[in-house]
Order: sequence, then structure tokens, then C-alpha cells
Amino acid sequence: MSSDTQAASHLNLNVRYNRRVQANNREGERSERVEILENEDRFVNTGQQKTGPGSERNLPGAKRSGFRVTAVILGVFYFLILVGVFTRYILVTLEKEQLQTRYNDLNNSYSQLQEQLSVVNNSQLQDEVKRLKEKIEEKRCSVGWERFGCSCYFKSTEEKTWSESRTDCQRTGADLVIINSKEEQDFLTQMNKYGTSWIGLESKKTSSWPDKWEWIWVDGSKPQYQGWTVGVSVMPVNRSTAYINLQGTWMHTNNGSKQWICEKQNRLVLGRWHPL
Repeated sequence: MSSDTQAASHLNLNVRYNRRVQANNREGERSERVEILENEDRFVNTGQQKTGPGSERNLPGAKRSGFRVTAVILGVFYFLILVGVFTRYILVTLEKEQLQTRYNDLNNSYSQLQEQLSVVNNSQLQDEVKRLKEKIEEKRCSVGWERFGCSCYFKSTEEKTWSESRTDCQRTGADLVIINSKEEQDFLTQMNKYGTSWIGLESKKTSSWPDKWEWIWVDGSKPQYQGWTVGVSVMPVNRSTAYINLQGTWMHTNNGSKQWICEKQNRLVLGRWHPL
């Protein structure tokens, strides 16, 4: 308040002094006006100088406040970025797990379909085989022949030696019977109700030193099934040949004449049945 009063009185003095000089001469007036203006400028500058240090003290605080605001904004921005990245990571992880689950489900479904297809194919194949077997079995053998499974059998009524009997079978495209199962032997027992019959089993020498003989079927195979009569020696001897008796069991001898049983296969070629 005192400073404002001093400034006002100072201005009043300058003004009064200016009026007195104005009465004396013009040039003095010009110079005094300059002084007044200069004094006013000094007064303004003095006022500015009084207010200056306070402004400078306030400036660093404003800057610090601006820095804080900027830091807070950047922190919030980075936090939002981290939240977005973390959220994206969680979503990608969940999506990956879902895809893996779907892949596992599809893989399991594929395996199940493969198994089902295999079962269906096997079932269809078995049905087809069964149908073909039935088709073969439905076909009748030639006159005088009897069917069992996929073979036709002929029982002679006359008697010949083993070699002659085999030759007679071969003339019809057959050979002496080869017995491969108990079921087949039971069937032949029913055919062989009257007398004994040659079968296609003979002893052959397989080694010269020492002498070794083995039972061999007419197709060159060794017996997998054997139906020898209980108590009979099954040791093959020189040129022994086998036959079945009335009971349907096997015996062997190296001479004599008997009836015989021929066997020939039925075959299916390109879907057509052909009796041999």
C-alpha cells in the first residue's frame, strides 16, 4: 500500500514539474516529457522486477506437475498394453487348448470309423465267402459222385490193386482220396459200408542210407490228420499202402486188391462253378 502511494506522489511531482517547464519553453517540455515517460517505464519495469522472482519460483512446480501427469498417463497406457497382451495370451492359450481337444476328438472319431469300417469289411468279406461256399456246395457233383464240402467223392464197386485204383481215379480227373479231418473221415465211413477201400496214402523211401520210409499222400504232402486203427503199427514199411476198414479207421498192407475212393475238387472260376 505504501509503495503505491509513493508511486502516485512521484507521478504527481513529475506532472507539476512538467507544467512549469511548459510555460517557459517548448524544448524543455519535450525533454521533461521524455523524463516522465522514462520514469513511468522505470516504474513499470520496477513492478515487473518485484513480481518476477515469485513467478520463477512457481515455474519449477508447474513443470514437476506436468511431468507427473505425463508419467501417470504413460503408466496407465503401458498398463493397458500389458492387460491387452495378457488377455490376448489367455485367449490364444484357450483357443489352442480347444483346437487340441477338437483334434483329439477327431482323431478318436477317425480311429473308431476305421475300426467300424474294418469290422464292416470283414463282415462283408465273410458273408461273401460264405455265399460262395454255399454256392459251391449247392452245385451237384457228377452222376455217381457224392459231395462233401468243396469236393466230390466216388466209391468203386469193383476191386483192384492200389496202383490200378489210382490210375482209374486219374482217368476221371481225380485221385485217391486224401483225408484231412475227422469230419471227412466220418463222411467216408458212411460211403464205405460194404468192404474196405484204398485211400491215397502210401509209404515212400525218403533216404537211401539208412533206409527211411515215410507216409506220403498222393499230392506229396505229409499227413496232418491221422486216423489209424488202435493197436496197428503205423511204422511205414517197404511199399505199404493204406486203406480204410468198415469202421472207417486206417490200416495198411503191401499187397492185395480192394475197392477204392476217388476225390476231386470243385472250383469257382470268375464266378462260375466247374466240376472237374
